[in-house]
Amino acid sequence: MAGSGLLALAIAFLFACGKEDEQPDNPGTTGGVKSITHPCMLHTEADFAFVKSKVQAGEQPWANAFAHLEANKHAQSSWQASPVKKLARLDAGNWATIDRWIREGIEEDWYNGIHSNYTQLMYDAASAYALAVRWKISGNSAYAATGVKILNDWAKTCTGYIVNKSGALIDPNENLMAIQVYQLANAAEILRDFSGWSSADFEAYKKWIADVFYKHASSFLQAKSGCAMHYWLNWDLAQMTAILSIGILTDDEYKINEAIKYFQRGLGTGNINNAVPFVHQDPDSNELLGQSNESGRDQGHATLCVSLMGAFCQMAKNIGEDLFIHDNARALAMCEYTAKYNIGTTENNNMAVNFKYEVPFTPYTNCEYSHPAISNSGRGTVRPAWELILRLASDYGKSAIYSQEWVTLMRQNAARGNSDGGQGDYGSNSGGYDQLGFGTLMFAK
Repeated sequence: MAGSGLLALAIAFLFACGKEDEQPDNPGTTGGVKSITHPCMLHTEADFAFVKSKVQAGEQPWANAFAHLEANKHAQSSWQASPVKKLARLDAGNWATIDRWIREGIEEDWYNGIHSNYTQLMYDAASAYALAVRWKISGNSAYAATGVKILNDWAKTCTGYIVNKSGALIDPNENLMAIQVYQLANAAEILRDFSGWSSADFEAYKKWIADVFYKHASSFLQAKSGCAMHYWLNWDLAQMTAILSIGILTDDEYKINEAIKYFQRGLGTGNINNAVPFVHQDPDSNELLGQSNESGRDQGHATLCVSLMGAFCQMAKNIGEDLFIHDNARALAMCEYTAKYNIGTTENNNMAVNFKYEVPFTPYTNCEYSHPAISNSGRGTVRPAWELILRLASDYGKSAIYSQEWVTLMRQNAARGNSDGGQGDYGSNSGGYDQLGFGTLMFAK
């Protein structure tokens, strides 16, 4: 079951955050975003007021979830940023010796020992966000001050990615650092009203995040054609979340339009019809289940797509674009499909076990890869994404049976304060930091 998913060319931006003017369709036409009421990325001011009231009243699950945030290593005012001049996320097999660096004409970077330092950005982005949330709920300015210092340190130190002499990225894996961009932008969006962040530094930060990250994210999406570049969904979603978050932070209508229209009719897998090529009737309920572009690859990446899709649709929702329910709620169907296949009766070491369900599957070929059956590789991967998906579904009055099961399962984990937890709770590698988490705290309703 498939829908065209294509909208009419005229797109009206009626921003829930306060935008009233209809905007032009063509990205590149700048009518000017006139009245966004910040913050309005993943969280609004009303969201923080709601959560703060619940925490102060000692109500659950918010009180336990906040206590878990307070104990998180990334939410401490003692955190020290570790900014780097040039960011690198390079394939060790291709860049371990100097030969390729010489061919690219950038051997000086090899001598500087740069190979894979993106984890420093990953950890600092996690801390900036956790500190920002802790400040908004506790009111303690020490956490905001540390969060602002992290962001300022990066803006004053980092000049961008390692690139070749033509200014292009030297390894496709560098594009994956876009995952950290929406995290940095959300931290800045929360902290933008902190009195300790000078207007000069804030403006410099906004310029930095756009100058360093936007051009590469946009170029990645614009270059898509057939199997060119990387054709798995998580790559496109990483760029789309980066562009949308930068657009909101900087009040840039061009970037906002670019990201949203790519979701609606882009050339790559970020187009929702390419992201979810098959929709099935759930044999066990009235819900629709959306088979994702990555369902036949592995479940680690399929669940990553849920995390990124949830963040993208939540940010869009907070500026008045209802992408989560676009084309008969195709994004929600994808999340429910992935949730159903991966849910178990218990959770052990961040993996669900004792699987409860199977799902329909249509064999497909994704460029040169044929997928005759759904992949069970990484089945049961636990990611702190389901509270957000359930909240989105609830806000739109939609059923989310299997996301609800995930929320229930993850709230049984006492080690995470009977909440889904956040960054640092799911390992120290990139998989544990691909999503911000703390959804029980911020999205429980």
